[in-house]
Amino acid sequence: MKCKIIITAPINPTEDLDKIIEALSNIFDYDDIIISEESVTVTGNVSCLLPLKEFLEKRQIRDTARMMILKGWNEKSETINIKLSKQAAFAGFVNLVDDDLSPLGEIEVEIHTEDVEEFVDWLCAH
Repeated sequence: MKCKIIITAPINPTEDLDKIIEALSNIFDYDDIIISEESVTVTGNVSCLLPLKEFLEKRQIRDTARMMILKGWNEKSETINIKLSKQAAFAGFVNLVDDDLSPLGEIEVEIHTEDVEEFVDWLCAH
């Protein structure tokens, strides 16, 4: 399955850059990292989501994840956008969120795939 994954976490003046990188590393096995003044962006292919997939299986939240992913699907651009709690990621957990719940911002995950149903079935398989 061919996918391009772009994950971005904002950096706030009160935050430690190393903690943001640790939060991303807790949830994703990324290929590349880009650090700017405003954010940390990591990229990869579908394999970077393996830790996320394992967490969804362990916590038995695949149905919720499936619903959130399909809600974030933009059919025209073949893109899925979901948000994860940055604070939960730092603690080693996955918390999918609808809106920005934290003043520190959320981790934004952008998934480009030609076959959304195949991707969702893979990530949220029972």
